[in-house]
Amino acid sequence: QRGQIHKDEERGLILYRKMKDRSNCLKLLFGLQVVIGLHRCVGFGSFAPISAHAHTVLSPRPTSVSLNRRVPDAWKRKGRSSLFNADHEENSPPADLIKNEAPAEEKPAKASKREMMGFAIPALGIFLTNPLLSNIDNAFVGKIAGTAGLAALSPATICTDQMLYLFSFLGRATTGLVSRAYAAGPDGKGGNVNAAREAASAPLTVAVICGLVLSGLYAAFTPWMLSTLGVNPALRTDAASYIHWRGAIAWAALAQSVALQVLLATRDAVTPLKIVAMAAVFNVIGDALFCVWPFRWGCAGAAAATSIATLVSSGFMLRALAKRRLLPSLRVPGAEQLRSLLEFTGPLLAVTITRLLGFVAMQRQAMKLGVTQLAGYQLCINVVIFFLLFAEPLSQLSQTKLPSLVDAEDGDAVLANLKSIASLAICGSLAVGGLAFSAVRFGSGIFTGDAGVQLLAQQTAPAIFLNVVTAIVCVAADGAMLASRDFGFMLAVGISTYVMQMRLLGSCGSLSGIFSTFTLRLGIYTVACVVRAASGRGALGRAIQKRRRFAIS
Repeated sequence: QRGQIHKDEERGLILYRKMKDRSNCLKLLFGLQVVIGLHRCVGFGSFAPISAHAHTVLSPRPTSVSLNRRVPDAWKRKGRSSLFNADHEENSPPADLIKNEAPAEEKPAKASKREMMGFAIPALGIFLTNPLLSNIDNAFVGKIAGTAGLAALSPATICTDQMLYLFSFLGRATTGLVSRAYAAGPDGKGGNVNAAREAASAPLTVAVICGLVLSGLYAAFTPWMLSTLGVNPALRTDAASYIHWRGAIAWAALAQSVALQVLLATRDAVTPLKIVAMAAVFNVIGDALFCVWPFRWGCAGAAAATSIATLVSSGFMLRALAKRRLLPSLRVPGAEQLRSLLEFTGPLLAVTITRLLGFVAMQRQAMKLGVTQLAGYQLCINVVIFFLLFAEPLSQLSQTKLPSLVDAEDGDAVLANLKSIASLAICGSLAVGGLAFSAVRFGSGIFTGDAGVQLLAQQTAPAIFLNVVTAIVCVAADGAMLASRDFGFMLAVGISTYVMQMRLLGSCGSLSGIFSTFTLRLGIYTVACVVRAASGRGALGRAIQKRRRFAIS
């Protein structure tokens, strides 16, 4: 009879190993408990061997959860006979089973949208500040200097904002290097401050050097740049004054960009938000003083206000890094640091150049249409850039959360984060696209009093809606590609879509046509990213594919 009972126990325990549903497992355990209890009542003696055997069989796979955690507390109450009752020594598992239990794969916690929003909302405020101030500059210049002043801002911002965008690879490289070095936990805490500080040293040094060189180039070659772009001679004086002011502090702007990315890579979005908000107040006050009264400098006044605000925010940003012991030292990068930096900067620079050339081509096509069309383009492109940056926090989420997961090929966690970010991007894109449409369709009078410019902007509103919706989803996908360092793919698609856009721009005779080429380019890139990840190619796709194979097995 004891032998038959032992066989029954083994059959039940084997069945337990195959059952995945927790409730069914608990029912099986309850049945085993009843059987053992009845046999004890009728005097068949101790079942310690069976208990020990049960502990061994019930752990067919290593798990990081202890045996006691695996069983509900109800089975551990004092006085109740149980296979897992700690009060009965004969039923307790051997100590070596617990000590030697190997850690195993735990199912990763699903990415919390609340946690993501807690990071994304402050980051959104940061990224929206600069384009918001650019639109405020447009409003001041458009009202004070008129259509000619607003048109002059278009080539001026190409030479300043877009040139600084060319060096955005430094900020993106900083995010990748620092987030990997910091290696914070899921809650954003417990990172390696010293490693993060060392990783940020090379990008900050390169940013300051590049900024100083850029300031010298602006001082010497601004007239040549405007002539090369084919700017109307009547607009060159205002455009040159704007470039000289902004170019003088290029070094501070690039240093601020790197410092900002260091803070974001260490999961701090609140501190830089406070600093940027303070700088925005300085900028608005400066616009009022230098553009309206008492100086009335027009384009130069708007540039002066922006330059002063940039210097203030750069100083406070570096101070914040010093308080957190994250301020890197300026020194010539070593061979290892330079190699790590070039892994990011080389491919990212090439990718950024293809995107910058697309913006330049769009601006030059708008110049061919006339001064009024150029003013309308300047109004619309600033609205597009402003609302496009609503997606930048989603890109930052990917760049701060995914690198370590992709390196570890943790497909479950990667997929959970991607799903959360994708749902936020899709839902947010429609809402933000509607806001962009409304701003151009009904708010163009805020930026200019010229009825012709307002009419052009209103006619372009539908194209702006499609452009912003596509751009937000595209930027979110781009963040995942950056996190997985899939630069070769990004460059290949970037070059091919740029060539396509150049061919289409030559036949565009309206602002809507110009923006439609940009929308098509972004759409093709987004689809290519999704197809690559879904097909298991690239580091991101391999991590997801590994997760699928594990699930099937």
